[in-house]
Amino acid sequence: MNPHFIFNVLNGIKALGNSGKTEELNTTISQFSILLRSILSNSRKDEISLKEEIESLKNYIELEQKMSSKTFEYHIITNLNNIDIEEILIPTMLMQPFIENAIKHGIQANQKGKITISFDVKHHFLNCSIVDSGIGIHQSKKEKINSNHDSLALKVSKERIQHLSMKNSFSIDEIVADSIIKGTKVWFKIPLKTDY
Repeated sequence: MNPHFIFNVLNGIKALGNSGKTEELNTTISQFSILLRSILSNSRKDEISLKEEIESLKNYIELEQKMSSKTFEYHIITNLNNIDIEEILIPTMLMQPFIENAIKHGIQANQKGKITISFDVKHHFLNCSIVDSGIGIHQSKKEKINSNHDSLALKVSKERIQHLSMKNSFSIDEIVADSIIKGTKVWFKIPLKTDY
């Protein structure tokens, strides 16, 4: 998780306290403490249930929504072929760097963005995707060159996925319709693992 995000949340909490918004302050502190607790707890595990992963992602994204100057909505879709969400195991913090990247580099400041996260079980694999309605990966890369951004978390996540799965199990593509860039899609699959 990006230290800049933690800094922003703490500054946001401070601002809420200074403005006297007690109810929002308490909600934000609770969300942040739950997120930190889950990250610290899960960092000691190789894998967690998909339910735990989704709960952590929701907490993270909702804090980003509160603290970010960018406006966006998100949706999480599961199609698990009647497998219980608590029985599917996933490596910890596998999705978060891609979602963070979509928020930070994909979503535009002046438009309402959308992020859709999907989990699908197909042919003994868990297929995962993050689709954003942002500027597209090529434009994002051009802007990153100018900002000297370090994308180590993305590189490590890609390596983790390739280690877990096989070749052709990861892709990042622009979404194009009528020659207009409509966003970016990150897709990967990992072998389906359950605890039953």
